[in-house]
Amino acid sequence: MDDDTLMAGVVAGNLDNMAILYERYKMALYSYFFVLTNREPEESEDLVHTVFYRVILYRNGFRGEGSFASWLFRIAHNTGITHHRKKSSLNRYKTNLLKTRILEYENNSLEKDEQQVIIRKALDKLKQEEREIIILGKIQCLKYKEIADILNITENNVKIKMFRAIRRLRNIYFNLENIRYEKERNRREIS
Repeated sequence: MDDDTLMAGVVAGNLDNMAILYERYKMALYSYFFVLTNREPEESEDLVHTVFYRVILYRNGFRGEGSFASWLFRIAHNTGITHHRKKSSLNRYKTNLLKTRILEYENNSLEKDEQQVIIRKALDKLKQEEREIIILGKIQCLKYKEIADILNITENNVKIKMFRAIRRLRNIYFNLENIRYEKERNRREIS
């Protein structure tokens, strides 16, 4: 059965369907929260459980107008904000995308390791909103329409924000890469 049909069953009172949805989405949500909690496994797991608790609690809010995945990630987004507000101010909301799909491929070469460190540093310099839109679009592979539903903005606004976030990430990355190159060149000249 597809997600929407399963969720329709949950709305009708068949909570056994929730176990199937949980199995389908627990890792995607865990990965989403793992990045947003700065690689805190226990926090991430707790947040996944909170999301599914809220799915059951607010199941009548699912109208099937959009995909179940976008509705679920909207709840996850709101859960993350609520959690973070309790923990600290949104200005200190940090993300570490180093352990996401960007680094799922492993290459043991020194050059790749250095690039990964620079990518991580560049991602850490992004604003929380920029990191989140990159996570949803490039890591979770959600469509712009789904991201718009999650963030409660227009699809065009998602496109603009994604473009700007990627452009800013690229600029930060190249600035950090230039700094690394200059340090390496200076080290060679001294040697």
